[in-house]
Amino acid sequence: MKQRLTIILLAACLPAGIWSCRQQSPPSIPPPTEGTIIRFGEEGQERAKREAWLELMHQAAPGTDWRQVEYQARMRHHIERSRQASFRSNCTQELIAGGNLAGRWKERGSTNQAGSVLKTAYDPATNEIWLISAGGTLWRGDRLGLSWEVVNQDLQFNGGVLQFIPRDTGRRLIAFAGRLPHYSDDDGQSWTRGTGISHSDRWGDIHAPVVLDDGENYPVFVLAKPTYWADVRLYISLNQGESYLPRSAFGTHEFSRLTLAIPHHSGRVFLVEKRENGQARIHEADPANGQLQWINEGTNLNFGNAPANLAGTLVNGQLILYAYTSPSEGSWKVHRSTDGGRQWAVQGNLPARPWEVGLYVSPSNPNILYMGEVECHRSLNAGQNWEKVNNWWDYYEDIEGSLHADIMDIAEFGDAGGQPFLLVSNHGGLSISFDRLESAANIGLSGLNVSQYYSVRTDPTNPAYVYSGSQDQGFQRTNQFSDEGPASFEQVISGDYGHIAFSNAGQGLWVTYPGGWITYYGHPQWGGYTASYELESENETVWLPPLLGSPYPNDPAVYLAGGSINGGPGSFLIRLEYKNNQIQSSQGAFNFLEESAGGTLSAMATAPQNPDRWYAATTNGRFFYSADGGDNWSQAINFVPEGHYLYGQAIYPYRSDAQTVLLAGSGYSNPAVYKSTDGGANFQPMATGLPATLAFDIDGNEDESL
Repeated sequence: MKQRLTIILLAACLPAGIWSCRQQSPPSIPPPTEGTIIRFGEEGQERAKREAWLELMHQAAPGTDWRQVEYQARMRHHIERSRQASFRSNCTQELIAGGNLAGRWKERGSTNQAGSVLKTAYDPATNEIWLISAGGTLWRGDRLGLSWEVVNQDLQFNGGVLQFIPRDTGRRLIAFAGRLPHYSDDDGQSWTRGTGISHSDRWGDIHAPVVLDDGENYPVFVLAKPTYWADVRLYISLNQGESYLPRSAFGTHEFSRLTLAIPHHSGRVFLVEKRENGQARIHEADPANGQLQWINEGTNLNFGNAPANLAGTLVNGQLILYAYTSPSEGSWKVHRSTDGGRQWAVQGNLPARPWEVGLYVSPSNPNILYMGEVECHRSLNAGQNWEKVNNWWDYYEDIEGSLHADIMDIAEFGDAGGQPFLLVSNHGGLSISFDRLESAANIGLSGLNVSQYYSVRTDPTNPAYVYSGSQDQGFQRTNQFSDEGPASFEQVISGDYGHIAFSNAGQGLWVTYPGGWITYYGHPQWGGYTASYELESENETVWLPPLLGSPYPNDPAVYLAGGSINGGPGSFLIRLEYKNNQIQSSQGAFNFLEESAGGTLSAMATAPQNPDRWYAATTNGRFFYSADGGDNWSQAINFVPEGHYLYGQAIYPYRSDAQTVLLAGSGYSNPAVYKSTDGGANFQPMATGLPATLAFDIDGNEDESL
């Protein structure tokens, strides 16, 4: 007899998206009385550090491609779910653990605080917007933003391309998932991998995919390389994404030196190459076979410090091209060509360095350009002058009408009547404009449930209050979690937050910001932060350093994974206490960096039955235990068997047995979960039936039978 699934104890692959069937209407919640607190200085500053942290968290042996491992697991899961006709038709029960457990997913989380959107598509025949969220989920909805629904969350889709191809039997959808090409002939329900492209290490990838809308064959072009150091090669699909053929190879492994572009209305595919001296070389690709022809010999365009880039449109038979260059550090210029890319004239200066979205030319007006970075900019005179659409902090005073920070994609479409509109994807969802960004409307405020959470905690004093730390949508709270389904959340402060912890029997709340900025809330249910503390030291490899609430009743302190309060090297357990209207810090003498042979603190926990029993893990898989409240520490005797590539992400001390504790983390080259029955002195793997994955968190039901 199958057991009813009570709780899932493993969440794999950070960051996790929101699981959903069809979205529910959000309940109302009063707006914050003083508005969202704006954390200045964080926008666009932390991307590289965050990526390094994610790589560290997914540790694996050399030669192990953890992204490919995750993709293969997702694809197996997708195929199995596709066979369950009942699951495809509605959210009925799902079987897991080899059929031994059955359960139903219940979606919780925010329904009004959309997270990041990567790519959009539009079908004028159905008036539907389709999009890929940063968590890799495929969505669709109407242009009013009132009917968002998940199409597919089995695979983790990449940005880059999302495009429909009309066919005699309906339409085909082209997208990439797991860095590999895929296509779907049933509106995204099931997906088939296109053949011909593969990767053999974690750095192999694809770049700049495009689909040529020629009204007949719809060839697909993409740049790809199998390993980090491999030369980039051009691939073409002549059967609408089913298989890919290799074409020209280039003497560089750097994607920044190459890109693909299709100027609007031109029916032409260009490959742009940045030579070693910065010179721009433009090739035209034959859509019938992918062969390249160099077309701008003698050009005067030099990219300088800028990556290869190109945008353009065809107007009355004339091809108008744009590119941006960086002739010197901090200088960014827009250039224009009307002779096929041979001669270029400087139009003006860009206000900032464009992000991956680059320059975008309006298909309906060749003189209107857009550029995305932290903020969105536009030019109404072919790049001569630029204006900022709005400051990123304006969003928090005008959520409905201002663009959120971090522009991910800009795309103009035309409806069935030919009227153009613009979609701007960003870290706060999706905005639409019908007047070239004179005004904009946020269409992700209801049901576009794509928030990404690092931490979620229930208020110990009132379970109707729930707090969440999100990716770029701030620290949030709601007082309506006693109801079923998603709830409306209030964003208290902007930025990225995680590792929520409580002190003083739940009266105080603490939360971490990247780099070790800690905020304390003396009135978490309704107030802003009371005080803050910033850790500045050498060894802060964990982007969001963990916090641990004191296990002692009425203790006002939490413990932070250091770093060192003295600013030098080391990884120490730091005590933070709100006292005399400020946060006071002190640290223990035990240096986890030295004792673990190079790891820093990455997880901490205390035993529920014994507040003096403390546990800690490090980024290199070492485990420590203390019997005196963290004053003195001992290391696990066998250093976690086979755990050389384990990142210690989560610790679960049993409530029913003071000597039993679980350690979970990266499980690509070793088991992801280990169990100790002697208080952390020795560990054995606990991974039977568990796929190779990252165990992001771990929990149990009331009697710990699951």
